Amino acid sequence: MKTLKKLGFLSLAVCVILVLLAGCGGNNEKTDVATQSDPGKVEQTDKKKVIKWFIARGVDGPIAQTVKEIADEFTKTHPNFQLVLEGIGDRPSYLQKLRTLIASNEMPDMFDTDPDAYADKLVKLGLLVDMKKVLKDIGKYDDYRPIALQYQQFADGSMYTLPLEYGIEGFWYNIKIFNDLGLKTPTTFDELMTASETLKKNKITPMAVDGKDNWPVLRYLAFKPFRLTGNDFIEKVKKGEASFTEPAGMAGIKFLHEIGEKKYFQQGFSATDYTAARDLFLAGKTAMYYMGTWETMNFANENISAEMKDNIGFFKLPTMDGATTKPNDYFINSGIGVAFNAKTFDSTTQEFLKFLLEKYPEAYTKKGQFSPFKFTLGTDVKMPEIFKRMQKEMEQSGTTYAVPWDTRFDPATNELIGNEISALVLGASSPEEFAKKMDAAIKENAPKYFK
Repeated sequence: MKTLKKLGFLSLAVCVILVLLAGCGGNNEKTDVATQSDPGKVEQTDKKKVIKWFIARGVDGPIAQTVKEIADEFTKTHPNFQLVLEGIGDRPSYLQKLRTLIASNEMPDMFDTDPDAYADKLVKLGLLVDMKKVLKDIGKYDDYRPIALQYQQFADGSMYTLPLEYGIEGFWYNIKIFNDLGLKTPTTFDELMTASETLKKNKITPMAVDGKDNWPVLRYLAFKPFRLTGNDFIEKVKKGEASFTEPAGMAGIKFLHEIGEKKYFQQGFSATDYTAARDLFLAGKTAMYYMGTWETMNFANENISAEMKDNIGFFKLPTMDGATTKPNDYFINSGIGVAFNAKTFDSTTQEFLKFLLEKYPEAYTKKGQFSPFKFTLGTDVKMPEIFKRMQKEMEQSGTTYAVPWDTRFDPATNELIGNEISALVLGASSPEEFAKKMDAAIKENAPKYFK
């Protein structure tokens, strides 16, 4: 009866929770492949243990493929075990379907989610497995990079999502274009804007951005507030304890507004999806592309055109006067995590999880990906030069990392900022108007989530 009451409350809550934007990180390849029509229902018999994973990153990506390969290996010694994947690479559609499944009492056994306000509601209802406890129980907690685990935690230090990736973010740039125009890689935001103006004057679009998914544009809004205050501004403003009209907030808003006003993003950016934005950069149609190191293998010589071979560089998030964070502090994340259904999580699932995490670091890294574990490939394993460069860059990263804003706001404010951010870039909303709308939304919505 308690469970039914909880689920009834959740169904009502989901009706008023708007679809969240996505954070993080990870590869947003547009894949909509379903290996089962319904990821919510658990199909089990006495002879079969079927675990269904509803995945937000596409079933053909390196994470899904690595997990599936290890699951197949596990099945050899556990013939009654089966892992089934369904994926929707379009994040808004994924989130909408996930909430529908949960509201219908059809929560998948495993599913991708950020440690956001919605996930916090599920935790409070007792629907998710405590992953910090599970990792400690199976002896894997200390195998992770500390930041990979910190990223998955709620403000109180609890952790209900499992990281399967790791990456830093920065600006990828076209080396030849920069050299031809005598441009140096920017180390400050002023230098970034000066370089962008030079590119524009030479009829080159400065930056490619995925505007359709919103979160990449939201990163630009967060750049200067992070440099000025670390994560202090976002942690306060999300609760209404700070205002967007304050210096840190206005610095971010005016920076993004100026990028839009000067047309430094590609034309039609708001309708450009993840893959299309990346392809613009790889085609040499834009000079820069802000994204994470999960793109590294897509930029390796064997995967790009002859014109782009050995032509892709990387520079860190610029800094500014008055910065309180170091140049090697920037966005670092372990991507969208994996949550487990507390109702269906059992000893077999835990046994599989332990087997998975023993095999995963090496298998995933051999695919040219950066693992959330403290793991380094042996020198006998050959990897592309760009992978080695980015691995070295990651080793030099700081200990303060920027948190994605789309995982911090309450759902209603998150939805609004996603709608309004394009208007700010396109000039349909002034910086002052944008700040006022955000403050008003937070005042109305935040008290329901942050008490």
